[in-house]
Amino acid sequence: MRYQLSSVNARLTKASGQKDPIIVLLRELTTEEGRRSRALFFAEGEELVLRAFDYGAHVQSLILTERFAASERARAVLDRALGVRAEVFTTTEGLLAKTLEAKPTPECVAIVERRLAELADVFAAEAALVLMVESGENADNLGMLLRSADAAGVSGVVLAANTVDPFGRRAVRGSRGAVFTVPISIQRDPARVVEEARRHGLQAVATSANADTLYTDIDYAKPTLVIVGNEHVGISPTVREISDCVVRVPMLGRVNSLNIASAASIVLYEVVRQRQRLT
Repeated sequence: MRYQLSSVNARLTKASGQKDPIIVLLRELTTEEGRRSRALFFAEGEELVLRAFDYGAHVQSLILTERFAASERARAVLDRALGVRAEVFTTTEGLLAKTLEAKPTPECVAIVERRLAELADVFAAEAALVLMVESGENADNLGMLLRSADAAGVSGVVLAANTVDPFGRRAVRGSRGAVFTVPISIQRDPARVVEEARRHGLQAVATSANADTLYTDIDYAKPTLVIVGNEHVGISPTVREISDCVVRVPMLGRVNSLNIASAASIVLYEVVRQRQRLT
């Protein structure tokens, strides 16, 4: 079976110009301010769009290129979108390319509700394992970090001190769908996050290349907040001072640097290893 636009024209809307409301909305969502004000973001590409549906994201609208909408491959995303009564639009590849300024141009784009978790809810999880990023600047690193956080089964990720937007295009794409699965809380003050973690019974374990304690020397059986800092300068002096301990990952080569996604993954999996040993 091939989807023909004429066979479902009652449920597909043509977006034909840059002033079309859905195109105006999509253009707004290319900016962080637009994503915040609209409480929406977009996910692009067939695989990521399907994951949005699979992982329980609230997909508001779906935009397909006309060529993709008419293909057999579109059937899965069309069925899912129409099944949840999401609005479905078609447009030309050229208009979508101009709106997103993306190469290659995605064949489908989902507009998704931007959900944030309350800090108290993240810390209230049983045997909580929470990851905090302080002043993270790199969207690709953040996307990879969210994937690692999902894999390690964290209770949530807290993004503090103007960390890059997790709902931006590069972070969403790099997360491979983890942006839909991991509870994310955005907070301005990292010191307040550490204080709240302590009030909820979590130990605060910060990471730094300049620490004396190895990351394996900590007991992670208790609820834990793991903290990684900025890609260039690491954790702030304030966070270092108020954390329960500061640990390092040993680096034996000549390039004395790990990106925050790698460092976080190593520490998170040490937590997982220790806790699995106890069960």
